[in-house]
This record gives sequence, C-alpha cells and structure tokens, in this order.
Amino acid sequence: MKLIIPRITDSTSARDLRAFANQVLEKIFRLPFSATPRILSCSVVFVTDRSGVSQRHGLINVTPDDAALRIIRKLNGKYLKGKRVGVKRYDPGVGISPELPV
Repeated sequence: MKLIIPRITDSTSARDLRAFANQVLEKIFRLPFSATPRILSCSVVFVTDRSGVSQRHGLINVTPDDAALRIIRKLNGKYLKGKRVGVKRYDPGVGISPELPV
C-alpha cells in the first residue's frame, strides 16, 4: 500500500521518510509464518499547481497492507522534521511522478 505525507518541509529527505515509518515497523510483532513488514520504496515528489506554487510530498510504499494501516494510525498527526504531518493512503489518481528514491 502506498502512503502519502503531504506538504513536508524542504529539509525532509527520502531517508527521513524511511526512518519516520520504521519507528512503527520495528515495533510490530509478527508470527513466524506471517509476512514481514517492509518499506519497498520512499520518495519525495514535487508538485506545482496551476499558479506556480510548488509543494513537496512524501510517498512511502509499505507491505503488507496491515503494516501500512498501522503506520497511518501511529504517525498521523506526529512531527516530522519539526512539522506536524498527516499520513494517509495514497490515491494514485492524482498523477504524481516520484523523484529522489532511496
């Protein structure tokens, strides 16, 4: 499942996004036969609206889906690089192209 963290600070990198999500994944207890939670990719995307205003957003691809939902529950409203952020499921219909993968 892909997650989006909208309007991140200019100083936030893909590595910061990975570390932010790993706070939750490292604490998940899994049974031996269940899927190990993993971050498949992290990226920072730049979006410019029609008026020319640019914003940075974080995208995190997590497997399995239950781990992604746990990240949303635990990190939504927390601080990332000094800014309170929202974490939600990414809607692929928006059409953002990722840059800066880690």
